[in-house]
Amino acid sequence: MKSLLRNSLFCLFAACLAACNNENTVYHSYQSLPNEGWGKSDTLSFLIPVTDSLPTVFRLFAEVRNRTDYPYHDLHLFISQNMLDSTVWHTDTIAISLADSTGRWTGKGWGSVYQTETFVKSVRPLHPGNYTIKVTSGMKDEKLQGMNDIGIRIEKQHIEN
Repeated sequence: MKSLLRNSLFCLFAACLAACNNENTVYHSYQSLPNEGWGKSDTLSFLIPVTDSLPTVFRLFAEVRNRTDYPYHDLHLFISQNMLDSTVWHTDTIAISLADSTGRWTGKGWGSVYQTETFVKSVRPLHPGNYTIKVTSGMKDEKLQGMNDIGIRIEKQHIEN
């Protein structure tokens, strides 16, 4: 019960921080994972609306919330997106370090939940529209334990002239 309350408070705090969005953030969303584990074949889909008539360059970030019972120091993800061309999928494999060599969690957080983010890539959509980002686990486990949420954040990238 104490752990549930602590996790709920953490999620509420994170939601409040998300509400104080950076002015460059154009999309930010999380999807919760089942307590019994994230299935190897379970795909998370994020629908990204791009409304700018001349889309700018976007910076794509992956965000992870893990519990202290996560059994590894890192997490591998497959991130597929169709933002360069809505008919062509590009897949990146990323590795996110969640703990240092001594096992100390490196993300922000307290108690039993930690949040880590990593830059994935910069993309420039060709035109306005609805694009999709799909995330799947790149880990060997059939049911990956210890993960709370996976998130996607997209920011406008300012280019210096």
